[in-house]
Amino acid sequence: MPSRFPHFLSPDELTARRHAQVTAFLGGRDLDPGWLSDLMRERVGEGLLLLTSSPVHGLANPTSDLDFIRIQEAAIDGPRISTKIFENGHHLEVVSFSEAELASNLDELERLASLPAERTVAGFRAWDKQREPRRKQTERIVNGIAMDGSAPYLGALPALARVWSRAALHTAVEQVVHTTLAEKAGEARGRVGYAYNVLLHLMDALLSHHGDVYTTRKWYVLRWTRLMAEGGWHDEHLQSVAVGLERLRKDVHTFLAPDLAGEPLAAPFAELALAAVRATGTARGVTVGVELTGGVRAFLPGSALLLGPDGGVVLPGVGTESDLPFTGAPVGLDDLAALDAPAAATLLRALRAGAARLRIGYQGEEDGR
Repeated sequence: MPSRFPHFLSPDELTARRHAQVTAFLGGRDLDPGWLSDLMRERVGEGLLLLTSSPVHGLANPTSDLDFIRIQEAAIDGPRISTKIFENGHHLEVVSFSEAELASNLDELERLASLPAERTVAGFRAWDKQREPRRKQTERIVNGIAMDGSAPYLGALPALARVWSRAALHTAVEQVVHTTLAEKAGEARGRVGYAYNVLLHLMDALLSHHGDVYTTRKWYVLRWTRLMAEGGWHDEHLQSVAVGLERLRKDVHTFLAPDLAGEPLAAPFAELALAAVRATGTARGVTVGVELTGGVRAFLPGSALLLGPDGGVVLPGVGTESDLPFTGAPVGLDDLAALDAPAAATLLRALRAGAARLRIGYQGEEDGR
């Protein structure tokens, strides 16, 4: 698995950069690392204290909270609740985990990173139902900076980057499907909303692929703009995808104009997502299938969407699974455009209602660039 540290920085260089960002943030708030360590030890006990989130990534502002994670030796049971502290006008939060459960999570990261892409994504999506620390907190720990300026878990960043990038790519492909279906069904505005989602998740995927992993969605565009300004692409294929993304990002809003309501939009987004899958070395192709989730049957032809007496979802014109497109053999991502409007509308309703779900597959998986 190739290493993924931002802009070709070594782990030591990245740690130094992040420590400098944290030092500048704390200095701007007149906060001393020693005082913070003593305060946290007094309030929540002994343990390794990590400052996480926006200060580490150089994105904090003067009113940003201070989010800490504490790693302790003793085991901890049950769900975690953060401790909130308001001291000298500063809002601090800290949540604690044990060394053993963190070690288990880091092993799981390595395992997921070594699996085929579909299984990586399945493990990522099941994570929060099964594990502590949860996904976001695990990401924060890997990126976290200790009060002495070290980054004790940064060695897990390449695995984190691979898992997070694949998960974001998968979501982007799902949003491509929704963009295409909405367009085929005649949703002039809805397709634009889905298209924006494609762009956001592709930004996240490419950022993560380059080692800039940060779960909070509100920072995607700012981090993306920073990466575009700084460069540092791993190769020309990734740079080409980034340029294509920027081109679509600048034009997508124009499709909300009434005179462009009938103009095609979805195809370039599908092409871009497939190019990103290839450029990141995830796979050479993408397939789309559909499966019913249960409780679907025909009722009142011509109606829009109803609930059956057992709470099951009822769709017009759907009597069996074979009435929905792509429930048999999966098709290529670009084959979605062949659907007619009624079929696209029915499938889109089924997906929105939770009566059906997508099965995204990857063909010709690679080892990564």
